Amino acid sequence: MKLKFKDGKFKILLFGDIHEHYDYKTNPAFKDMQKLMNASLDEYKPDLCVFLGDNCNTELWETDAPKLKELMSAVCEPILSRNIPLAAILGNHEHDHGGCDKIVEMYQEIGVIIRNEDPTISGDANFKELIYSSDGETPLFCLWFIDSNNVYPDRELSHYDNVHEDQIEWFEKESEKLKELNGGKPMPSFVFQHTPVPEEYDLLREAKFWEIPFAAKGYGKHSGKYYMGKKGVSGYVGEGPCSPDVNSGQFESWKKVGGVLGGFFGHDHLNEFSGYVDGILLAQHKTAGFRAYTDGCRSCVRLVTIDEKNPTRFPHEVKRFKQFGLKSESLGPILRTITDRQSMALHALGYIGGGLAAVGAIAFLIAKFLIK
Repeated sequence: MKLKFKDGKFKILLFGDIHEHYDYKTNPAFKDMQKLMNASLDEYKPDLCVFLGDNCNTELWETDAPKLKELMSAVCEPILSRNIPLAAILGNHEHDHGGCDKIVEMYQEIGVIIRNEDPTISGDANFKELIYSSDGETPLFCLWFIDSNNVYPDRELSHYDNVHEDQIEWFEKESEKLKELNGGKPMPSFVFQHTPVPEEYDLLREAKFWEIPFAAKGYGKHSGKYYMGKKGVSGYVGEGPCSPDVNSGQFESWKKVGGVLGGFFGHDHLNEFSGYVDGILLAQHKTAGFRAYTDGCRSCVRLVTIDEKNPTRFPHEVKRFKQFGLKSESLGPILRTITDRQSMALHALGYIGGGLAAVGAIAFLIAKFLIK
């Protein structure tokens, strides 16, 4: 199916880290995920949907492949039944049990856009899709789908793997080909991948002491610090980005090649922040599911809209489960009803209460010692 602009616009709806399980027929968490999916599809009517990896648990792909296919068919059904194209990338958990080539085949059989353009390079699903002009004649925009692999070979250096050098070389080579289709200029593009680039930390600042209750603890080499979004960064910072600690130079490659306007990532279930680093939007996407660790009713989708006449203009917005007016069946009464700000306040009060309790305990011990 050729992707093309409609009425001068192209709308992409992103779903992060669904992590669906095999008990989907009876579990209310699956119902909640589908409520969010159906509501967002009905409201936004996108031209393309993208799954940002860790779409389901894949441990049974060897022993019960038909059940895995049945599960993912059910997850994809609201999108595909509306005849909306759906593309998917692989997350680290799709790699956990091996056999990603079989998982890619399964997606293709269901009708999902995914493939491996060059089997000689790292990863199991590196590919690109072009968006054509409204008349379907001219390619105007490129969507890159990159496999960010799983865990790093040397776990003392980094827990998560990065995009490898041969993948970067493939990206640069293919980008040169696209220049020829775009009059010698870099073709405007987005990159979709599961694990965020390390440069996401450039969007954050270290929290001051009194801000720590409201801040997010860093990950990996940043784990000893707490972070908040810098001025100009929008959205919720719920956890330190879980990016690789070894930087393979992927972001620098984007800058060198030119044309990359934004990178969109999954992986971090609590984050929905976005901001610009060196002119490139880095957008983190929270889970759209209710299975893995999540943030109450904050599960969300992100809509990105590209303008045909000015592709460098792409407004984007995040909308959460509660903002669609939906009611959760899988969460308890507290997480189902409190607001995001109230949830953050409770988080802060927990820190403050713990601190006061510690001070009180120390004061009690000192007083008891002095009395003796």
